[in-house]
Amino acid sequence: MLLTLDRGNTTLDVMLHGPVPRRARLEPREPLVAFLGRDRPSAAVAVTVVPNALATALAELQQLGVPVAQIGIDLRCPLPLDYDTPETLGADRWLSALAAHRRWGRAVVVDCGSATTVNLIEDDGTFRGGAIAPGLRALSHGMSVITPHLPEADVRSASDVPPRSSATAVHTGLLLSYCGAIERMVADTVAVARGPCTVVITGGHAEDYLRRGRLRPVVAPDLVHQGLHLCAVESGWSC
Repeated sequence: MLLTLDRGNTTLDVMLHGPVPRRARLEPREPLVAFLGRDRPSAAVAVTVVPNALATALAELQQLGVPVAQIGIDLRCPLPLDYDTPETLGADRWLSALAAHRRWGRAVVVDCGSATTVNLIEDDGTFRGGAIAPGLRALSHGMSVITPHLPEADVRSASDVPPRSSATAVHTGLLLSYCGAIERMVADTVAVARGPCTVVITGGHAEDYLRRGRLRPVVAPDLVHQGLHLCAVESGWSC
């Protein structure tokens, strides 16, 4: 069994790949061994865009005798990069693109996480980059800071248009602006692709987009984990 770890800004997203895959999102102080239980992976692959954020998980895996490869240190991006500053490219972006390409070929990948990213990967596997915009929580936080006199936004309470109270106006406006930003980024990215492409959506806020968004993308909740798995297998590192 291969364990994949994706350490974000606030939580550790882990997935155990086996006959029956298991996945969980762990809080910073929640031990990894609690997720593993009696299972012991033969190897692990980990990624983070936050410096030193994997230290605790790596220490736990070392105690368990599980070898770990880190993206960017032990394993490198296998994709051709048409990108001006590859040294600044977040590994989560190309991992999702790798997984999407291996399954669907040319694709536009929408990742609805802490930031919203829309990336293009061509049919030959070339990663061409893409836009980065605020995530849903960033939009909500920014609005509450700039306009503290308005109710705090909660997209789960969005109403039909037109909203008929100040609170629902804020909830609905935030959600629709989030959906609109994604749709504009996708449209502009699809327009420069070198042929027909599949739009794929992933990330913790994908469901929020799908509630009111107009696109009908392929939904792939575990895209980064699949990219980690592929990177390990294709490099010949995975046990």
